[in-house]
Amino acid sequence: MKLNLRLLAAMPLMLVISACKEDEPNHTVQYFQENKQAREETLANCEVTDDAISDANCVNAIEAAHIIAREQDRQSKRDAVKSLYGDGS
Repeated sequence: MKLNLRLLAAMPLMLVISACKEDEPNHTVQYFQENKQAREETLANCEVTDDAISDANCVNAIEAAHIIAREQDRQSKRDAVKSLYGDGS
């Protein structure tokens, strides 16, 4: 009988422990800028995650995506100017 009570008492603790997942390490904005696959996977995960705005990886992946988009926009504008006016020489 004592064994059953101990087992019954330990069950909630086992449920809590089994429900915990190992947290992924936080990555920097620079990491996500340099690792396209990690950035895309994280962004896809963040779209379906509740409270993603408080997750450091989501925040950093979003910021990296914005930086990359701005740089691509700048580059396309430079290319357009270059195609109109040449390289300036």
